[in-house]
Amino acid sequence: MRILYMVHQFFPNYYTGTERLTLDLACHMQKMGHSPTVLTYDPDPGCEGFESLSENVLVKKYSYQGVPVVMLKQIPSSRTYEIFQPAIDRAFKKLRLDCDIVHVCHPKWVSAAARACEGNGCPVVLTLTDPWLLCPRETLIDREFWLCSGPQSGKKCVSVCGFGQEMVDRCRDSLSLLDMTDRVVTSSAFTAALFRANGWKGGISIIRHSIDYRFIGTRRSDSSGITFGYIGTIALHKGLHILLRAFRKVSLPGIALKVYGSALQHSTYATEVVDLARVDPRIQFMGSFTMEDLSRVMEGISVLVVPSVYYENYPLVLLIALAYKVPVIASKIGGIPEVIQDGINGFLFEPGDSNDLATIIEKIAKESVIVQRLRENIVSPRRIEEEALDYENIYRTLTSH
Repeated sequence: MRILYMVHQFFPNYYTGTERLTLDLACHMQKMGHSPTVLTYDPDPGCEGFESLSENVLVKKYSYQGVPVVMLKQIPSSRTYEIFQPAIDRAFKKLRLDCDIVHVCHPKWVSAAARACEGNGCPVVLTLTDPWLLCPRETLIDREFWLCSGPQSGKKCVSVCGFGQEMVDRCRDSLSLLDMTDRVVTSSAFTAALFRANGWKGGISIIRHSIDYRFIGTRRSDSSGITFGYIGTIALHKGLHILLRAFRKVSLPGIALKVYGSALQHSTYATEVVDLARVDPRIQFMGSFTMEDLSRVMEGISVLVVPSVYYENYPLVLLIALAYKVPVIASKIGGIPEVIQDGINGFLFEPGDSNDLATIIEKIAKESVIVQRLRENIVSPRRIEEEALDYENIYRTLTSH
């Protein structure tokens, strides 16, 4: 089966949860005897290695971990909130990529290509990994930094966030993309409910995310002291500032905080959080790391903290921690409570409440036996092979019609 995966950005420059999902599925479909190709987009300004394809659209072809990749770039780059870009549509048709099924892992920048395939009779699967189709700001956090329940057909985007009337068309285009999709999938019941509450009346299948256990090593016993860890993009919606404020409130010896992640485009915020942490020598910024370094990183973390202040879907970092038998303290928001059970395999706290988080950190710091108790309750997440099989069953069903 020829499978065309579409994703908004991809390795090696972009490597967060959705990109990892796409790569893992493509690699395992190869092992299962299929022929995957990844179509993606490069939003960076540099053009090295690209060649002209159509009008102001460039293309670069390469292979990543044995998976063929076709990367498009528009000069100047298209607006990030647009659902369908005509230039991408025309450029994609020139590529003449043959496929039996399309799987859209993230629709930003590639929706027009998916629509072109659907127009040629190719089945389309769409996985919802975040609220981008509902929110031009991508996080459902408005410009006053309040959580938003949805665009209200674009009206809230105009009145609250200051966008133009094109947001009404954007909402229609989002529903159009969902309507043309043969199967809509997400990993959390929360995300499914969020899209239903915002006008999508079709079915949504739940397929839980999983772990590639090739990267999961054996964890040795902890050394003395408790080390809390943060792994993720250093961006406001990820809530690192909440964790730093909470940690600084706990003035106890024998605890440390390690922060792993890069700032990407969020350099102003990164400067602010570094300043916030500078006065506390217990806090270390460790930079980014590769999956090959994962065992070393997790070896040095006793408890992972996920302090998100936006509607997380089903974060991969939670699954990684649980695979390593590392308990998690996380915001009670989005799909997180579907993974973390308060008092069982971790703790949940009110989003944005540094006092609530500090209370949990202090409790663990004073009673380190809590970590071992939580660890004993952790159930290992399912394997990527199981998730790949779930999707293969969908592909076979849709292509057999």
